[in-house]
Amino acid sequence: MPVKTCVILGGAACVWDDLEQAREFGPFDATIAINDMLAHYQGEIDFAVSLHPEKFNEWMAARDAKGFSRPKTFVAHANNTEQGRQGAFWLDIVMDYRWPGMGSSGSSGLFAVKVAIEQGFDRIILCGVPMDGAQSHFFDKAPWSEVNAFTEAWGVANPFIRDVTRSMSGQTKEWLGHPTKDWLKP
Repeated sequence: MPVKTCVILGGAACVWDDLEQAREFGPFDATIAINDMLAHYQGEIDFAVSLHPEKFNEWMAARDAKGFSRPKTFVAHANNTEQGRQGAFWLDIVMDYRWPGMGSSGSSGLFAVKVAIEQGFDRIILCGVPMDGAQSHFFDKAPWSEVNAFTEAWGVANPFIRDVTRSMSGQTKEWLGHPTKDWLKP
């Protein structure tokens, strides 16, 4: 059976360089974008994922204003939703962001990995999800001071994600490894 691949686009300043390097591996079956990337990535988005679905309307207004196509599927976690609706925004998939044993969030990036796995992706590459406090977001030069609140969850999730997930940068690259052509297309 062929391997199903995807790239996850996070909000760190390194996202554009990470994506450029990831594209050297060839095309992916899907693109998953989280949070502010929804308003800034001009390419096709298969899954829009966020722990902040209340901002989907804002991000979609920005996409619309730029003439970008809308994502195909919107995903948020169960605790922030009411029967699939967030404000006036309809969610296609509502699911929990945690794996067994996980008490707190690991950021929208880790949630996007869970979405990818549950959608059947065998090979997931993180771009712009370094989980490194020294990294700023691409839209804000201030270091991400909240990063430490999310790192424990990555450790809990590691056994569930490590075989199918690699990262292009930062701590997630240290924890999960860098993708290779052999890993991507076994």
